[in-house]
Amino acid sequence: MNDEPYPKLLQEKGFRGFPSLCFMDAEGNVLTKPTARTVANYIETQAVTKDLMALKAKGDKLTDAEAKQLFLAELNLDMIAAGDIQKRADAVKGLSDADKALVAGKVVDGEFAAILQRPIPRGDAEAQKKAMDETMAQVAEMAKAGKVPTGQRTLQFWSMALQHAATAKDVELAEQAFAALEGHPDAKRLPAQRRDAWKKMLDQAKGN
Repeated sequence: MNDEPYPKLLQEKGFRGFPSLCFMDAEGNVLTKPTARTVANYIETQAVTKDLMALKAKGDKLTDAEAKQLFLAELNLDMIAAGDIQKRADAVKGLSDADKALVAGKVVDGEFAAILQRPIPRGDAEAQKKAMDETMAQVAEMAKAGKVPTGQRTLQFWSMALQHAATAKDVELAEQAFAALEGHPDAKRLPAQRRDAWKKMLDQAKGN
């Protein structure tokens, strides 16, 4: 817009589209972002943000229990860089098995996100295909290692793994990916064409 004083504000705060919402401190640093577009989640996130600010204000005076509370809150809100999650977790006392499982899941989510963020060349169709093939191959390696991301990311993850398996004629991986996709809670709500595409890729991997 003409005379817009902050033309790059959206990108600077880590957003890609409208509408976007976050809670910031007085200096404009992003503290939290709602995880869902509902009024209830906005209110919940605002309350969590206040708690986080109160804990952070204590600095090095945090008790072990408070340090754990702060870490888990930031982890659940995806406020910790993927490469720092395990290091932060190792410094926190009293993490339960469930907490450690959450940490492991977030680390895998970060690994998958890093793969997706790899730059794809523009203009050169051959270079684009090569980059996409390499990306899907990396996803396939994650799947074979048992590193599966959480939540909605699983649909994209297994779809990419299935695409690679179809091309590589990897029947075992194709069957694993197809079963994961068909068993996903959201699978039945997807268009029939998309589910048909999964079956075609499975058949391709089997040489049918």
